[in-house]
Amino acid sequence: VQIVDIRDSLGSLTNDPKFSTIKGQKVLDEVGGHITDALSVNFWGLREKREIDGKKIDFMLPTAKEFEESMQAVQLQPGKPIVIVPTGDDATSLQEAAFFAWELQVFGVPPEQIAILNGGMHAWISAGYAVDTDAIVPMSSSKWKAQEPNRALLATTAEVQAAQRAHKLLLDARPLAQFAGLERTPVIPVGGRLTGSSALPAELLYRNADDGSWRFLSAHVYRKVLAGAGVHRLAPGIVYCNTGQYAAGSWFVIDRIMGIKGLREYPGGMNEWVQRGLPIVNF
Repeated sequence: VQIVDIRDSLGSLTNDPKFSTIKGQKVLDEVGGHITDALSVNFWGLREKREIDGKKIDFMLPTAKEFEESMQAVQLQPGKPIVIVPTGDDATSLQEAAFFAWELQVFGVPPEQIAILNGGMHAWISAGYAVDTDAIVPMSSSKWKAQEPNRALLATTAEVQAAQRAHKLLLDARPLAQFAGLERTPVIPVGGRLTGSSALPAELLYRNADDGSWRFLSAHVYRKVLAGAGVHRLAPGIVYCNTGQYAAGSWFVIDRIMGIKGLREYPGGMNEWVQRGLPIVNF
């Protein structure tokens, strides 16, 4: 098994964990360090800039060659099971891990070779396991190879438009306030959603455990929570968000945890859609 740490701030890999004392108990405030012998993936390196219609758009899916070179540089080994380890400090870290899992599958890694450590480093440290703070410095590259993208996991802009015309399932995986157009992010200059989409709120998909780590739920709990929220149709369909990570978190929950197949991600999301000048709607 190869342990692959993923985070969006690599400086914490060499920091000690930060603790505080609450009512006489030692409580982990912030993850530091990594599991011994882990590889390291920078989340921000999992997407690339693309030129579309004369515009340079950030946060786009890499080509097979770009992804292959990135994985070779971190020394990912072919054919060996992968355990992805997020920080677990927040729900965002789980979404980043899910995005990496999705990309690995897109570029050919069998799903049975990919797992995510639920709760991440936060749960690992809270359970009392050892932490390494040595720098992770690959001394060579691997021979890992990417396959051409698996189209069964991907949706293009044209396919999203076709789904809209046919009134097929289109899920918005962002927080509910963004779906409603009440909030926006710095990446997306306008509020709103894609026409015909329904909400799959990110708020329903993760929980803060007693040890302070953020975790995925079980398939059984997801079925009850989503049904209770009125979310009954989950696939086949297309899921999107702003730049890919909320959608990847939803895909991981539905496909990998709940075992419901047929959900594709539109990785460009609102970012690509708006940059292309395509219409969105608000309440």
